[in-house]
Amino acid sequence: MNPTPSELNVTYEIRDYNPETDKSLIMASWLKGLYYGNSFFGMVEKDLFMNHYKQYLEVVLSKSTVKVACLIEDKDTILGYSVLSPDFLVIHWIFVKKLFREKGIGKSLCPSHPKYFSHITDGCKDLIPKLNGAVFNPFAL
Repeated sequence: MNPTPSELNVTYEIRDYNPETDKSLIMASWLKGLYYGNSFFGMVEKDLFMNHYKQYLEVVLSKSTVKVACLIEDKDTILGYSVLSPDFLVIHWIFVKKLFREKGIGKSLCPSHPKYFSHITDGCKDLIPKLNGAVFNPFAL
């Protein structure tokens, strides 16, 4: 029997992004999360979205600071990550694996006073008040 998230006592740390080991998970989860989690993007033909938006995310990643939450004892086990502008004023994307949500990982990946967030999913709209006044700006880099 698998443990429930509340039964997991996870010890994690935040580390810097390693493109060689982290990029594929970040790209796949971001594309999938945005496509299936945002009703607007879900209206786009899937292959068209994946192929074109991947190119856009490549640019965003190249201009961003990425932080990764991982297990202390296994730094290759990613629990979540955030993609932020270098000045930490723009949140592009924060993702935490479902099993590890509601443990403070997302909060630890989020800057305390962002000005903008550039991506949003339908399910994350309830989190907007926790962003201390940050506003949606899909053009922020």
